[in-house]
Amino acid sequence: MPAFNQQELAIHCGKTTDSFEKLKSICEKQANELKTKITFATQSKIIVPFWTKDFPELICTGVFSKNNLGEIVYELDFSESTL
Repeated sequence: MPAFNQQELAIHCGKTTDSFEKLKSICEKQANELKTKITFATQSKIIVPFWTKDFPELICTGVFSKNNLGEIVYELDFSESTL
């Protein structure tokens, strides 16, 4: 997978009718998958919005970065959710 511009990368998963717990689980699964494919060019972190598929509601944002060992790690922030 090529390096991404932040504005180009977004994840669409789940539905607005899913429970918040289910959406969190889906986002976690998607983030784990994405961290194996994402590459960093010059940026130190990449922020990825996670949206519902049916009607675009923000579930969370994922902040992807590299730790001291060079491994890609992420943190999901649900504080700005519009659900």
